[in-house]
Amino acid sequence: MNLLKLPGPVDGLRIGLFGGSFNPAHSGHVHVAETAMRRLGLDWVWWIVARGNPLKASHGDFDARLASARALARNPRMIVTDIEAQLGLTYTSDTLAAIVNRAPRAHFVWLMGADNMAGFHLWQDWQGIANTLPIAIVARPGVGTAARNAPFARRFASSRIPASAARTLPMAPPPAWTYLTAPLDPASSTALRAARS
Repeated sequence: MNLLKLPGPVDGLRIGLFGGSFNPAHSGHVHVAETAMRRLGLDWVWWIVARGNPLKASHGDFDARLASARALARNPRMIVTDIEAQLGLTYTSDTLAAIVNRAPRAHFVWLMGADNMAGFHLWQDWQGIANTLPIAIVARPGVGTAARNAPFARRFASSRIPASAARTLPMAPPPAWTYLTAPLDPASSTALRAARS
């Protein structure tokens, strides 16, 4: 753990941690990252390519997924990282705990699309994640009702910060979260994989 090389500067900075399988990465991922960067006033967004996904039967070749994310994350303040593979971890809760412990002076925010929020309660230690760092959820097509009624939204209803105050989220003690709406991008990894076959 002491040998872990973080992908960029951290001290005092507002950094979005954007994890996913990225199988493949697509414009919807860019939309989530850019919306969060702009609305939260983030200095950086780190795209954390998942080593694997215990909730999916197949997650594709890691190197190909990493390359697809790097091809799309062209904003100079976005870094695509294999930090989860470096750590040898699989669960987001463990990865985030390792990063937060390694950089205690950073202001991290976990970023995810609303499609992930709908099933967030199925993740390993999802409540622990919510108590480790603030969370920003960005609207995605077709999941409005499922996201609003998600167990996460109900469990942490009193910790929600209005979107109008989203810039305060990186400095908020967890649990804290916000839901950001923006023009929707319909791209999906599932559709891209289906089109390829």
